Amino acid sequence: MLDNLKLYKVLSYILIVIAFIIGFFDVLFLMASFLNPSLLLYVFVLLCFVIYTFSSYKFYNLCILKPQEIKKSLKDWIKANAIVSLIFCSLMCLNGITILLSNNAFLTKYINDTLLNQPEVPKEITAAYILKIFKIIAFIFLLIGSTGLLHIIMTFRLLKKNSTLFK
Repeated sequence: MLDNLKLYKVLSYILIVIAFIIGFFDVLFLMASFLNPSLLLYVFVLLCFVIYTFSSYKFYNLCILKPQEIKKSLKDWIKANAIVSLIFCSLMCLNGITILLSNNAFLTKYINDTLLNQPEVPKEITAAYILKIFKIIAFIFLLIGSTGLLHIIMTFRLLKKNSTLFK
């Protein structure tokens, strides 16, 4: 059990760093959504992930490290935002896996077709370079998504185990 808590703590700190970065971009998306309201869905999903991260960290500090009774509303906040975050992290994993397992020839053809429609792209930016960046981003997506999924699953287990602390 102690090893699980150490892993949970490490995952929490990793997610806090990611949540700060996502929160920054979420503010930018919020400003852009005034011009394009369809971005509000992305703003909502990213905000749910940030809220989940910080509310689960608060739960860890208040219930796991120093067990004490806390309001049931924190549990509700965690559960509601965890569900949206679960979908978000699942999609990140799915996107990462899809790109990493895709045929490089297919992706290169897609990139070349896209580059042909963009005449202002500098000649130094080749399809191989973009493919390399694609793969790096896909790997980062896979890491963030799997970290989030593991953290969410562990949080649900800890919530269930410590359900008596919520009043």
